Amino acid sequence: MAIQIIFWVLIAAYVIPGLIFGFKKLTGNKQSVAYFKKWGYPLWFMHILGFTEITGSILMLFNTTRIYGIAIFPVILAGALYTHVKNKESAEAKKPVFVGLLLLAIFLFTFFI
Repeated sequence: MAIQIIFWVLIAAYVIPGLIFGFKKLTGNKQSVAYFKKWGYPLWFMHILGFTEITGSILMLFNTTRIYGIAIFPVILAGALYTHVKNKESAEAKKPVFVGLLLLAIFLFTFFI
């Protein structure tokens, strides 16, 4: 029972921020727009990324679709890491690494525990 609680806390810790940040990108939040312009990415890419984050987060909520959500996010995280390293944002580059470790924990809980 305690394992299930830990598992769902990990899922919530991953999905809630994914939905929030995805929604910000999808709706064109001013801060998100400023970041994407600073990094030199087109705004249509920001909207697609937001939609993908929301979709992946929703997929993570269900046992039958969780593997698809788990498969989507490493691509997003690799892109985030690349973007922060390329733009010499070393403090920000740590975040996708931490989120990736959280995703790995969810993967392990899903398939091995």
